[in-house]
Amino acid sequence: MSMQLSAFLALALALVGCTTSGGMASNISPTHPYMGKLHVIPGTIELEDFDEGGEGTAYHDLDPENQEKKEPPYRKTGVDLEWREAASGKFNVGWTRPGEWLIYTVNIKEAGTYRIDMQVACKGPGGTFHLEFNGVDRTGPITVPDTGGWEHLKAFSHQGVKLVAGRQVLKVVMATGGKSGSIGDIDYFKFLKQ
Repeated sequence: MSMQLSAFLALALALVGCTTSGGMASNISPTHPYMGKLHVIPGTIELEDFDEGGEGTAYHDLDPENQEKKEPPYRKTGVDLEWREAASGKFNVGWTRPGEWLIYTVNIKEAGTYRIDMQVACKGPGGTFHLEFNGVDRTGPITVPDTGGWEHLKAFSHQGVKLVAGRQVLKVVMATGGKSGSIGDIDYFKFLKQ
């Protein structure tokens, strides 16, 4: 019986190796969309609606507690979701620091070049972040502008983002800190075909 079990385990490990070594299986994620809602591009992604899956799987936050103390919280995770009346979904991602990241499962309906409209806030020059799709940086560094204070959400855009069609894993990577050390507060991304 132990020989059969050993053979079965060897076969299972070989099959796992085949599905994780590249190709079409590279967009498989251990996370799943928040509340079962797949994000569609073109369309809007609220940053507070990152995938479910926990620290180190769906997100990485350097502080294990949400800095926002409004009750009830939008979600019970370590991600710093800030309540804000002016935010499109009443919350944004705040207290961002270099090395943090968030995962979103997306379905890109049409390949092509996109413009990303977003709403951000920062006191002084902000830091940079980028967006990866299936592990490939598709935006390059995006710098959060000075909006005149943390309380001022302002719109700005990043153009020329080339995307391929299909279901993918979007990773928002906080890269470099700005004058305050933070990247900036980010409300949403709206992907529009150019």
